[in-house]
Amino acid sequence: MELKIYSLDGIKFEGTVGQVSLPTEAGEITVLKNHIPLITVLKKGFVKIDKENFQIEGGVAEIDGGKVVVLAN
Repeated sequence: MELKIYSLDGIKFEGTVGQVSLPTEAGEITVLKNHIPLITVLKKGFVKIDKENFQIEGGVAEIDGGKVVVLAN
């Protein structure tokens, strides 16, 4: 699955991952390939991928099949 994480400082991550966990307003979700399309608000926490974690202060994520785009604060 293709993941892109953008912040005000620039591109934080672009690459292929097996899964990603996101801190949403409704709780943490894990996204796998072919997840249903979804746009969700993110809260302060960590975007977790494989062996890396990216701390965010909030933002928005768009999930569409094999692609996840995170716009983070």
